[in-house]
Amino acid sequence: MKITITVEDPSPEALEKLLALATLPTAVVTTVPDDRWTPERARSYYDRLPPRAQQILLQVVQGRGECSAEELKANGRNLRGSTGAFRRVLSEGKRTGLWPDALPVPLVSHIVGGQLKKLEMPGSGTDRYAYPVFAEGLCDVVSS
Repeated sequence: MKITITVEDPSPEALEKLLALATLPTAVVTTVPDDRWTPERARSYYDRLPPRAQQILLQVVQGRGECSAEELKANGRNLRGSTGAFRRVLSEGKRTGLWPDALPVPLVSHIVGGQLKKLEMPGSGTDRYAYPVFAEGLCDVVSS
């Protein structure tokens, strides 16, 4: 059995009771910082994106965390409006309590001279790098 509890600003009494549960011999306690993606969060995010944004996210994951605009526009595909879905879906998830407020947008646009050059997952080389987590969370979609 797995139980997930989210606690925001707990009272000292509530925190004491939760910590007492965590000390039980059979308890397994893990924590997920509010500013980190997890495979479950990544999959939930992907599932809420519109189809074209899903395709773009998969291309970035398949590109190991980045993808050029030219690759994204291959075969006459358009990017107009597609990239806005990344922020919109994240904002909606935060507003409804699905994801924590500190969770960063997983993709950033690199624009040079008013033109989109590439999309990438920020944080390469840090513990906040979203790529490995998204690769794990979307492994069944990427491999199909």
